Amino acid sequence: MPDESRFGRMDEVNDMSKTPSTPFSNGTEFEVFKYNWCYRCRAHKERPDGFPEFPENGGCPIEDATENARFDISKFPSDMLLTLRDATTDELICWHYCLRFDSPDEDVQFRYFDMLKRAMFKEKGR
Repeated sequence: MPDESRFGRMDEVNDMSKTPSTPFSNGTEFEVFKYNWCYRCRAHKERPDGFPEFPENGGCPIEDATENARFDISKFPSDMLLTLRDATTDELICWHYCLRFDSPDEDVQFRYFDMLKRAMFKEKGR
């Protein structure tokens, strides 16, 4: 799990509604998710066949669950991927926000939390 103490905590994000994400609607949406989250995360490990490493071998349980959801939709990790909306305007802020995202790049990790903070305060003029 990411060290939230570096930049902020999800439980401090009070001006947002947080709901479990729904499964990806198609393969493109899934690939965009992997590009934006998995490939930038230190938990991402690939096997030689190109599939994510199994969690028992050090792979990410979110990545494993999203792969398995292609065959059994009940495996989709809705408890670890959230849809974030502005609680006042219901404006979409982030579709599949991964709670386990942990970038080895400090700048990327900072932008991950900063994106939320800017989205939270833009309507409020803070």
